Amino acid sequence: MRSVLKPFGGKATDSSSLMFVKTKIVLTIVYVMILAGILASSSGVSRSIFSERLRARFDESASGQEVSERLPPPGPDMHNIQEDFQSTILMVNGALLIVAAILSYGLAGLTLRPIRSAYQRQRRFLGDASHELRTPLAILQTGLESQLRRNKDTKEEKKIKSHLEEVYRMTRLVEDLLQLSYFAERNINIPNKEDVQLVPLLRETSERFIELAIKNDITIDCFINTDAGVTVLGDKQMLSQAIANVLKNAVCHNKSGGSVEIRLSKVRSQAVIEIKDTGTGMNAEDLAHVFDRFYRAEKSRFRGTGGSGLGLSIAYAVICAHCGHIDIQSVPDKGTRVVITLPVSSAS
Repeated sequence: MRSVLKPFGGKATDSSSLMFVKTKIVLTIVYVMILAGILASSSGVSRSIFSERLRARFDESASGQEVSERLPPPGPDMHNIQEDFQSTILMVNGALLIVAAILSYGLAGLTLRPIRSAYQRQRRFLGDASHELRTPLAILQTGLESQLRRNKDTKEEKKIKSHLEEVYRMTRLVEDLLQLSYFAERNINIPNKEDVQLVPLLRETSERFIELAIKNDITIDCFINTDAGVTVLGDKQMLSQAIANVLKNAVCHNKSGGSVEIRLSKVRSQAVIEIKDTGTGMNAEDLAHVFDRFYRAEKSRFRGTGGSGLGLSIAYAVICAHCGHIDIQSVPDKGTRVVITLPVSSAS
C-alpha cells in the first residue's frame, strides 16, 4: 500500500481550528509556567530576606535589653510573622498568576491571529479554486469524449485517450481537494449522525473493488461474521468513503496474485476494522510521513494508479471526525496492515 495520507492537522488529526486552539493553549501554559517560575523565585527570595531582617531585629532587641526586676512584655512571635508573610505572598502571587494567565491567553491569541488569517485565506482559496476548476474540466472532458467518438480507429485516438486520462486524473484531484475543503470549513463535524451497521457497510464497500481486484489478479477475502451486530454512530457515506480509500490503496499497490483481507471485531466498546494486504509495503522513512497530504511513497507508480495522494488523507479526516483512530503498519515487500478503531454506539 503506497498512496498515503494525512488530513490537515497532524498526526493527531485534528481540524485546523482545533490545532489553533491547542497551540494557543500550549503558548498560554508556557507563558504561565515562565511567570510562575519568576513568582516562585521572587517569593522564596522575599521570604528569605524578610526572615533574616526580622531575626536580626529580634537579636538586636534582645542584646540591647537591660536587666531589671520587671520583665518586658513579650514581643511578637517570629514564627507567626513568617506564616503571615508567606500567606500574604501566596495570596498576592496567586492573584497575579490568574491575571497573568488571562493576559497570556490573550497574547497567544494575538500571536496566532496573523497565522490563522493566512491559513483561512489559503483554505478559502483552495475551496474556491477547486470549485472553479470543475467547470472547465467538465467542458474539456465532454469535448475530448466527443472527439474520441469521432476519431475511433484513427491515429488521433491514442493522443485523445492520453489527454482524456489526464482530465480524469485532474478531475479526481479536484474532487479530493473539495472534500478536504468541505471538512475544513465544517471543522470536520458530522452533520447527520445515525446508527451505521459495519457488517453490511464493509461488504458493500468491498464489492465495489471486486472488478478492480480481478483486473489486478488480487483476491479480496472478508472474514466477517454476518451475525455480528457492530454498530457505530456516524455518517454512512463518509465511513464508506474512508474504507474505500484504504481498500483502493490495498488493491492498487498489491502484487500480482496477492490478496487483501478484511476483518471486523469488537473489543470492549471499540469496533476494530483491519485491512491487510500482501503488497509492496513501505519503509520506515515513508511510514513516518504516511499521513502527510500529497505524500507519495512510490512516485513512479503515481500516474499508473491514478491516485491523487489525498485519498487516505480524507480517510484519516473521516475517522478522526468519528472520534476514531487509524494506524498503519508496513514492512517492505511484505505488505501493509491498516487498523481502524471506532467507538461503538449504544445500539451494538
